[in-house]
Amino acid sequence: MRTPQTITDLLRLKFGGLGSFPTPEEVLTWFNLLQAGWVHNGDPKKPHAVLHSGLHSTGFFLCKRVLAYGNLREILAECIVNKLYTAGGESFMKSIGGVFGSPYSSILLAGDIARLMEVKVYVPEKDPADPDGKKMRFKPDDPIPAGTILLQIEELVTKFDSGDATKQAIIDGNSNPVEFAKFVGVLVYRPPEIAPELPDGRTIIPFIQKRVDAWDPKYCPLCSKGSKVVSPKTNWAELTA
Repeated sequence: MRTPQTITDLLRLKFGGLGSFPTPEEVLTWFNLLQAGWVHNGDPKKPHAVLHSGLHSTGFFLCKRVLAYGNLREILAECIVNKLYTAGGESFMKSIGGVFGSPYSSILLAGDIARLMEVKVYVPEKDPADPDGKKMRFKPDDPIPAGTILLQIEELVTKFDSGDATKQAIIDGNSNPVEFAKFVGVLVYRPPEIAPELPDGRTIIPFIQKRVDAWDPKYCPLCSKGSKVVSPKTNWAELTA
């Protein structure tokens, strides 16, 4: 697949079938073009990022800026399905009876993957009763059949808190007992420590995997080495130079 040089090039990209899957490195150039992702190269002379939380970080990803484009989302869905097929084989893929993702960031991507796998997508919601927006719910008005094996899809994983909450919402809200596939498909896996095995025994299968650290500004090792800290939103050119 040809590497795009401009946003216009990105909008013209189409998936070309077997053998045309972009590499994770190529997809990271899409993130760069859309000011949606960057990872520090370790050089203390280079600036690093201050996140919305105030933490200083070696990486920044805003997947929604990429997934907002239907053609890119379709290509990335193909890439994730291919990774899952490679990990689990045909028998694993055929066992999947439904797909879900955390609201609201992963729902569109989960829907595209469900379409490719020719199964139904199930849509949990954020619980409106939770002012922090961390608790999820699954309404019983569209029950998942008993014994269905569900594949979880996430656009971005750091600690998997929202992923766990979404899985639990299905367990609590569905009227029938279901199973969860042994793999979780993830577009960007960016933990402080690479540990793809989840506590419940499932394994994260990432398309892009990058270790990303974040620190309280008082303890930032990059600052202590002289690296300048900048906001990605207003200093993107300097951050990626």
